[in-house]
Amino acid sequence: MTTDATIARTGLVEIEIPSRVDMVAVVRMIVAAATNAVDAIHGDRLDDLRWVTSEATTNAIEANMANTDGGRVVVRCEVASGLVRLTVSDEGPGLAEAAPVPDITDPERLHIEGAFGLPLMEQLSSALTFRSGLQGTTVEMELHQ
Repeated sequence: MTTDATIARTGLVEIEIPSRVDMVAVVRMIVAAATNAVDAIHGDRLDDLRWVTSEATTNAIEANMANTDGGRVVVRCEVASGLVRLTVSDEGPGLAEAAPVPDITDPERLHIEGAFGLPLMEQLSSALTFRSGLQGTTVEMELHQ
């Protein structure tokens, strides 16, 4: 089992980005580099990490678009052998209660545009925590090798 002390000794990257879509690729590159530096996860799990990083960062940027100043996105990546903990926070208006949609594996889901981000992150992560308030949302994911 990996402890917070192990992560503190192994690797932590925290970046703040402006709410611009072109920053998604930058975040993916930094998260992948931090992960590769300690061989935290690899193979298909590294691909999963790239997907969840893109989804969470894009969602945060889109949420901040509701702010006149754009808001900030903070991405925190903690890495240790066999584990990546990714946290993405925004300053947007929070996630309103969404209308229920069919499960991501239901064929009826193909008829609904959008709303794939959270179910995809949940499918690809070992653990997912989602907190949304009146101002700001934080998504924390763990990916284990």
